Amino acid sequence: MGKNRKLSIQEFHFLYSYEPYTQTRSQQQKQKLELLTKVIASYGDTYYNLKDKTRQVIEMICWFSAEKGYCFAKEDYFSDRFGLAQRTIRNIFKQLRDAGVIITVHRQSTTQNGLGAAIHIFVDHPYFHIWNNAFELVKCQAECQAECQAENPKIPCESKDGEPKKVSTKNLSISKNLLKILRKKDRLDETYIPENVPQEFVAAVKPFFGTAEEVYHLWGRVLISYKQYSLKNPVEFYKEKAVESFKQAVFAYKNRLIKKDFFGYFYGILKNKFGQQKAKETFENHPVLYNWLEEDTEQDENISPTRKSGSWRDEIQRLIQRDEQALSMQGEAYLPY
Repeated sequence: MGKNRKLSIQEFHFLYSYEPYTQTRSQQQKQKLELLTKVIASYGDTYYNLKDKTRQVIEMICWFSAEKGYCFAKEDYFSDRFGLAQRTIRNIFKQLRDAGVIITVHRQSTTQNGLGAAIHIFVDHPYFHIWNNAFELVKCQAECQAECQAENPKIPCESKDGEPKKVSTKNLSISKNLLKILRKKDRLDETYIPENVPQEFVAAVKPFFGTAEEVYHLWGRVLISYKQYSLKNPVEFYKEKAVESFKQAVFAYKNRLIKKDFFGYFYGILKNKFGQQKAKETFENHPVLYNWLEEDTEQDENISPTRKSGSWRDEIQRLIQRDEQALSMQGEAYLPY
């Protein structure tokens, strides 16, 4: 077995022509978010430190893979579309492979006996068991790892008595057990949520989203919207706005006001609130403009309700009529001609 699994023409035709798992756009969006949650978990806190275009590439990969569980778009496609280096795209797929999120296979080259385009298959997609049964992906991955170890064997140093030193397998067993736990389908509860997520936000979200991945994903939306505005305080200072935004999104969802995605609706409310906060802080940092607005408000309070209701054009017209009436009452002696 080679280091890289190659799919024959018949195998790729079976893969490509299989019936899609998602039938509607809403189903594809939901499946995309589930795959994206796994990707964010593999990155950890560093995901929200990535550049916006890098996160857009990751979301596009999850969107393509939501339909049938794999993505075979080439690196130059993402590079040309988002203006990133192909090395950045390769690093994304390498990160996902190392974390066990995807398994990469290749098409058989039609011009020579080599590797064709790469196909990245998500392990957590509902169709993975179909591709695994058809192509033996897990077995292939284990054989590839065994071959890599055979090509680079580590020969233990021998002691003076000629007996080889014993290599401890304690860390190896721990990593295997940890990998089994992480790959279980049982999701983590709210006790696994990182400490950087405020408890007030967790308490508000927990009755509706009980898993750590979902709560952390929602808080990630808060961080992304917060970074778009240069606010003067840390994000924890605005946790009440995040809680209020979530409650508004839940209310809209319960009353069937959300037409597409809950996470997108929640993100839109956050941007609106942070935008208002930015405007408020801008006025506070410019006291001249702020005092002028206050003075203008005080002057407006002395205006009668009928004058307040009219437009500024009506007010100018009223002043002109008043001056003309005053001139007509004074007589010709006071006219300028």
